[in-house]
Amino acid sequence: MPRIAANGLTFHVQRSGAGPDVVLIHGLTGDLSIWFLCRAMQVLAEGSRVTAYDLRGHGYSDAPASGYTSLDHARDLVALLDVLEIDRARLVGHSFGAVIAVHAAVIAPERVEALILSDPYFPALRHLEDLSRWEHWKNFRQEAEEAGVSLSPDTWYDLTTFFDQVLHLDDDRLLRFRQAVGLPGWRRVIRLAETTCGHDSKLIAGLSTELISSISQRCLALYGEASPFLSTADFLIETLPDCRGRRIPGAKHRAPEENPEGFVEAVREFLESIHSEKTREVCP
Repeated sequence: MPRIAANGLTFHVQRSGAGPDVVLIHGLTGDLSIWFLCRAMQVLAEGSRVTAYDLRGHGYSDAPASGYTSLDHARDLVALLDVLEIDRARLVGHSFGAVIAVHAAVIAPERVEALILSDPYFPALRHLEDLSRWEHWKNFRQEAEEAGVSLSPDTWYDLTTFFDQVLHLDDDRLLRFRQAVGLPGWRRVIRLAETTCGHDSKLIAGLSTELISSISQRCLALYGEASPFLSTADFLIETLPDCRGRRIPGAKHRAPEENPEGFVEAVREFLESIHSEKTREVCP
């Protein structure tokens, strides 16, 4: 079932396993392959029916010119749940994928059983973070500047500026940039740069601090131990009614890549805890 029509677009979808529904949502500039590379797809399919898909503008899904806010993506997700006949799902989102998961829980709470939020930052909570503390950002900024792309620590969340500069690199700087990010990464960036993704992804789009705080589903805030967004992690754990936290050793922002074994084990354990509690409710 590789391509599915939903919400007026066609999405690349992969499914595996049987059991309670788990939906995996990747972050910006990525694709669903992250879930195979870290083996989340394979491991979680041992006890769940797992669905992964490419977001609009990513991978093999359609790339409309506009419509890239977390709300747009959340509506895509709910439409996919309808087409795939998934009544209620446990959502696992990484980075912006976790923002999408939360927004889906806001607009369709009856469709979301639980949330695993892997290192998200939210536009509405941007004031909590200081990216200058993140060593990876400093290294990436230096590499980008060597390739002719200037990035400001004050507007690190604004992909519009980044995309616009990449589109207007001269031949020499374009070659350096492609060497820095690799050909597949360059192709992903160029594709998104021709959309409103950079502008839209920085918008609150209705997902206010109040709505984030109102999420009542069981939630796991899963962050790398050296994540640049630990203030957001603390906010989620302290504010959401039913949210526990967990840190992934040896990981920063990209735990599925930096410590795939630790990441997948944390996700698996949380999902199994839901199953155990549901079993106890049925058999007191």
